[in-house]
Amino acid sequence: MARRPSTPRPRPGSVRPAAPRRTVQPSRSAGSAPSAPSSRTAHSAASPSPAPASSPERGTARGRGRSLGRPAPPSETPAPARSSAPAQEEHGGGRVVQAADRFRELVAGRPWRRRRRAILATIAVGALVLVAGLAAAVMVPALQVREIAVAGTGYVSEDAVREAVAGHTGDSVLLLPASRIAAEASEVPGVSSAEVERDWPDGMTVTVTEADPVGQLTRADGSTAVVDAAGEELPAEAAEGATLVPLSVEGGAADPDGAAATMTEVLATLPDPLRGATQEITASSASDVTLELSLEDGGTKTVVWGDSRDAELKGDVVQALLDQPGSVIDVSSPVAPVTR
Repeated sequence: MARRPSTPRPRPGSVRPAAPRRTVQPSRSAGSAPSAPSSRTAHSAASPSPAPASSPERGTARGRGRSLGRPAPPSETPAPARSSAPAQEEHGGGRVVQAADRFRELVAGRPWRRRRRAILATIAVGALVLVAGLAAAVMVPALQVREIAVAGTGYVSEDAVREAVAGHTGDSVLLLPASRIAAEASEVPGVSSAEVERDWPDGMTVTVTEADPVGQLTRADGSTAVVDAAGEELPAEAAEGATLVPLSVEGGAADPDGAAATMTEVLATLPDPLRGATQEITASSASDVTLELSLEDGGTKTVVWGDSRDAELKGDVVQALLDQPGSVIDVSSPVAPVTR
């Protein structure tokens, strides 16, 4: 009995050769000549396909290319980006513009415009109402000045201050010119400064600060006046209870007004120790002021002061020379004082 030849079985782990692939021949027309199979196709059909290689070229080609016998993938060329501008089409020789975005922007802006008009109209109406209310308040008789109170006076007459500002009676308290009224009140003799406050609903209060009297001026013609540190003449009532330094313009003075003004200025700039010790100031002009001082030991000294310049330096020199012998101290030139 004859034995069949046994077919060897593949061992485990061995790779069976792949079956040959069939090559599909493209159809040809009747008049075309049959094309010969390519060498690559013939080779694929004749020999089994080897196992896939692990080379980077194959992996890259399989990942982004196509295998033999499979349809080609769609082209990877990126499509042109769509323009964000409104589409335009040519139609019959003209151009059709898609303006939907423009119309949408116009329509979207209209509500804000309406609101803006409403806000502006409301503000305008409010301003008109405010102006009308203010005008009505100004004309209301109940808010017009009728009472004027004066405070801070001593020797200055309240009636004199009230008369100086009486022209503002009838003015509206709302529009009261406080600074102008204060300036008018300061023109009253003896008033150094003034402040004005509103007294609702129909009044105002003028508070004055009086000037301090410093001297009793005796003029060349024998007339007298109370003066302050600025040389301004004060009411006679200012001398009551005040300590005043006698200021005398010598008879036959060439410049009596200049002498009086300079004596007042010198008295105002004297240091406190010298001012308290001054018994009298005399002058015949603006450059020969003379002081008579009383000393603690009961004696006196005459100080030739000169003009009103360098008052601080002259005062320091006089205080330094009070203990020196002599009865006269000449500081008309303070850098070169003389005692005799």
